[in-house]
Amino acid sequence: MTERPLAVITGGARGIGRQIAADLVTRGYRVVIGDLDEEATRRTAAELGAAVTGVRLDITDRALVAETIDFVESTIGPIAVWVNNAGIMPTGAFASQDAALARAVIDVDYAALVEVTSAILPRFLSRNAGTLINLGSATGLKPLAGLAVYSGAKAAVIGFSDALRRELRGTGVRVRVILPNLVSTPMGAGITPPRFSPAVTPEQVSRAVVRAIDHGPFAVTVPRVLGPVLRVSRLLPTAAQDWLDDRIGTDRIGLGGDPAARAAYQAGLPAEPR
Repeated sequence: MTERPLAVITGGARGIGRQIAADLVTRGYRVVIGDLDEEATRRTAAELGAAVTGVRLDITDRALVAETIDFVESTIGPIAVWVNNAGIMPTGAFASQDAALARAVIDVDYAALVEVTSAILPRFLSRNAGTLINLGSATGLKPLAGLAVYSGAKAAVIGFSDALRRELRGTGVRVRVILPNLVSTPMGAGITPPRFSPAVTPEQVSRAVVRAIDHGPFAVTVPRVLGPVLRVSRLLPTAAQDWLDDRIGTDRIGLGGDPAARAAYQAGLPAEPR
């Protein structure tokens, strides 16, 4: 009997990460979910069944990441897929954003992703096999007001992923980046989607991840139609882009929303870089 492939998902206790874990289990994977919230992680693992293991994982702690990879590969098996899903998304005007919180966005959404990749990549290269999935954002293609640092971090994820993809050609290691629109998870709590661009579901994002693992192209937007729409819109003059954004209401994502709901979400974010 062929051994079931093993996937590791960061930020796997809830939302997109949880859905990816559930979908991979149905496709015959063993899954390890890692998250800062150890209690929620272990509860989610128990809910998803015996094929899922939950561990506490702080992606900004390089030593813990290395220990986790060693633990997983020595006790469960070789990692075939690594999904960099963990992230944070505070909203609001940059001028009023706390500097420590802005730094935390850079640390969690970009710097840690790079460092986690550097930790798992030697394992993939030693086996000439492995798939790295990076969860970016459509804001990396189309930056939004009220999400200046987040948009910048996600743009960096796209650039990093694409450069790494080129480096790894011919090695058997694949890199994919998923670029969802606003997703209906706790991260998007209280945000009103703009006109003509409804929030997507964790199920939609997870399906894109599964396709990317199987045979998908390097970059996938969710929904798919968003990709060509954004590429065309970025060719317009800046004044035309601003006029279109004003008509659609894209600023409502980063600068609008329910203040109480956003405050509740952001109260749980790191107050300073970890």
